[in-house]
Amino acid sequence: MSPHTRALGRAFALFLFTLVGVAACGTDFEPGSRVVDFRLLAVAADKPFAAPGETVRLTTLHHEPFGRPLTWAWTTCPLPHDSTVNGCLARLAELARTSAAPPFTVEQGRSSFEVTIPPDILDGIPEEAKGNAIVGVVTIVCPGNLSLKDLADIRSSQLPFRCIEAGTGVELAYERYAVAVKRIYLYSRDKNQNPAIADVTWDGASWPEGEIKEARVCDFDSNSFEDCKGERHEISVNAVPATAETGTSEYGTPFREDVVIQHYATEGVFEYDVKTLAQPKTRWAARARSRGQTITMWFVIRDNRGGVTWTSRQVRAL
Repeated sequence: MSPHTRALGRAFALFLFTLVGVAACGTDFEPGSRVVDFRLLAVAADKPFAAPGETVRLTTLHHEPFGRPLTWAWTTCPLPHDSTVNGCLARLAELARTSAAPPFTVEQGRSSFEVTIPPDILDGIPEEAKGNAIVGVVTIVCPGNLSLKDLADIRSSQLPFRCIEAGTGVELAYERYAVAVKRIYLYSRDKNQNPAIADVTWDGASWPEGEIKEARVCDFDSNSFEDCKGERHEISVNAVPATAETGTSEYGTPFREDVVIQHYATEGVFEYDVKTLAQPKTRWAARARSRGQTITMWFVIRDNRGGVTWTSRQVRAL
């Protein structure tokens, strides 16, 4: 098993340990599954694994509840030293000092992006190190005006962006805009399919896209699912049976995918907001303050090799 595979496995195991099976929220904090401000929820690549010379298209799942114009910035960081946002920015700063950094594409409304993997990107990389090779795609999204600083002048602890909110002129804190990196894994032959959703159910019955369910609110406004003594609804997001892929990579490393399902909503409380492929059921309750609202839910399925897909549904709170 390569160091990259071991690190990826450890990170995903920690993610599962800390999130799966833990109640979505307590009584004191708003849960991360509740989307009340701008949020970039996911970035998907049509080819999570790509060969040198291939073109990869990236699409996004995002929500902007206030109608502010979104400015997007995209760039790539080829062969970063590590696959985090900071790792990619450090690689870009390193390349900028030699005038070789890929430029940022900055544009309002640019919620998708294409990148072509350089044909010679794996040249000169030892065979045993190729299993660690990635291209990172950096995405910055600002609900307003985005400005970029010179990467070559940025210290490792700084972010080279400023986001000025549309309509207020206020500089937004980091947590109110998005900075993300999507990893594209480099393989000459291997492919990874994005997860596929078979169906979504509501209280055990099929819930087709476009059908708006109705739910009576509970007499509570806390962030604890257990505080709802009224209607609770069971939701299950079910992937097709072959979604979790297994096999041996072209570099000789055995793999078995782990798959998680993340739940988000503009209101209400999930009992568990992260579930697994084997145990996909969770429950949800509408809070009293949501009476009269049409609530949007998003369900994001991720595997631990870069695959991601999503779907959405709506509920009317009565």
